[in-house]
Amino acid sequence: MSFLNISTQAALPSKWDGWPFNSGFGGDWQTTLATYAFSAVILIAISVFLRALYGPKGIWRDKEMEREAEAAKRKELSSLESSYRSGKMTEFEYLRKKRAIEQ
Repeated sequence: MSFLNISTQAALPSKWDGWPFNSGFGGDWQTTLATYAFSAVILIAISVFLRALYGPKGIWRDKEMEREAEAAKRKELSSLESSYRSGKMTEFEYLRKKRAIEQ
């Protein structure tokens, strides 16, 4: 009898058939949640991949963009330095803003 029971269970369709992008029939909250999690993982992987290629110091990033970013950073640091030397900000504010710019 156990053989008959196993064979009939194997023939029944599973709620995971067609996962992760099934038609939505026969699923429940588990398959829906798993589909959303799978989609989120794919989107995060694409974002990390594009960040590695085109982000700061990326492989395919235009070198002119790096030069412009470095020039803007130097200008902002000099402006911050002059504000600190003139007494417009405290040392704590200066160090906090400088750390934020340098990151």
